[in-house]
Amino acid sequence: MWLRAAGLVGQSLALGGAAFALVVLPRARTAAALAPGHHLAVRLAGAGALVVAVAELGLLACLAGAFADASGWPAGALLGTTVGAVGLARATLAILAAVAAGVLCRAPAARAAAAALAGTAVLLPVTSALVSHATSRPGGAAWLVAVGALHQAAVGTWVGGLVCAVMLGARAVPEAGAWLRAFSRLATGAVVVLAATGIALAVAYVPTPAAAIGTSYGVMVLTKAALFGALLVMGGLNHRAVRTASPSPAGALLLRRRLEVEAGLALVTILLAASIGSAPPAADAGARQVSADQIRAMLVPRWPRLHSPTLDELAAGAALNDPLSPRAAEDIAWSEFGHNVAGLFIIAIGALVILEQSRRARWARHWPLLFIGLTVFVAYNMDPEGWQTGIVGFWSHLLDPEVLQHKILLCLTALFGLGEWRLRNGGRPGAPWAYVLPVVSIASGIVLISHTHLVSDAHSAFFMELSHLAMGLISLVVGWARWLELRLPAPESRIPGRVWGPALAMFGVLLVLYRES
Repeated sequence: MWLRAAGLVGQSLALGGAAFALVVLPRARTAAALAPGHHLAVRLAGAGALVVAVAELGLLACLAGAFADASGWPAGALLGTTVGAVGLARATLAILAAVAAGVLCRAPAARAAAAALAGTAVLLPVTSALVSHATSRPGGAAWLVAVGALHQAAVGTWVGGLVCAVMLGARAVPEAGAWLRAFSRLATGAVVVLAATGIALAVAYVPTPAAAIGTSYGVMVLTKAALFGALLVMGGLNHRAVRTASPSPAGALLLRRRLEVEAGLALVTILLAASIGSAPPAADAGARQVSADQIRAMLVPRWPRLHSPTLDELAAGAALNDPLSPRAAEDIAWSEFGHNVAGLFIIAIGALVILEQSRRARWARHWPLLFIGLTVFVAYNMDPEGWQTGIVGFWSHLLDPEVLQHKILLCLTALFGLGEWRLRNGGRPGAPWAYVLPVVSIASGIVLISHTHLVSDAHSAFFMELSHLAMGLISLVVGWARWLELRLPAPESRIPGRVWGPALAMFGVLLVLYRES
């Protein structure tokens, strides 16, 4: 999934960079504005293409390794399949795009290289659609492949262009107003295509409201729609600001900061799309679909679980070394206990953040130290089949992708607390430590949204997915609000500064309400 996500991000950068260099910047009209921006956009397109090539070759290697036997890797058989052939074609196209970008960097007027970059960049979303859910539909669905290709092309044009806009804005490329207005028109068209094709794909893959709220695929699509709504709001504000003839320095700075958030959220949405691609469509869920009554019963608030089975009881009652076995009551109780107690820590931290911001209690600035206690507790409670019970060896444990994601979250939690405490006790406001909280929150949100669960029980997996998606969205709110608070001058920073503390407390509430039974 992560390789697929990298490929989708690289594809967007390649297509968006090519569109920016070949469509947007030529409308800036002056060589002074065109030259530095063109070079940067082409380099971004080339870098994105190289990411696609590496990701596709990595995917092929993973697939070949998965089907290897005593005779070796079945490379020939793999390349004889649609997935293998398309993967090799995508890697070839990406390498050609990178070569064309390199030629354009040295000779911006080379028309053949420009045509090659444009052609290969456009073919990347087309080939990606050939190995999507569309090709696995009964009887084949050519129209779904076409709609999927248009959808990915619109995503690349918009998201890759946003990244270009952020990079050009940071480097203060001349005539920003001219190329921003040109990009705004291109982005508007891409968003319209994106919305139309997204609706068509959602109708095909999520045929009923029950499927939308009762399957992992459905709730991930709803989460993607929520992120798209936030992007539309941010994009609308930026579109209106771009139309201002001569914005003030403060207005131009606010526009650049909002572009950063818009580009960041767009990249997160692409990562979520990669996660959606790894789940079976809601239309194929069948008996795995959770009913509305089950969802209502699960959402009824319940007093948090403040006690758990002992390690001996857990080891005896649950098959901790087999994630595909049915989950025992002891395993569920252990997981709920961990989530609920961690939620109490986070609620306390959020309350202290709000108290600190009120300036009524100076001692509240030490709230990051609570993350030390949280990290110790989570390290004990998380993945008890490891060092706690010794059922699975340390290195074997790390080979489990779910465990690895948990360890990453644990490290992020520790960094979160250390960075913020350092900032509040002698650190400079503009020091790198200040950005630990937003970066860690955003990274945590990405991991939660794209988190995979190796659980055989479809209903347990669904409720895990539902809770983690909600927590991932709130984590993104915390991160981007804190990011804007740090990046904007007063008084514009006041509103985002008042958002992330309550959002952190809400994250804790979701953990306290977390249930698997």
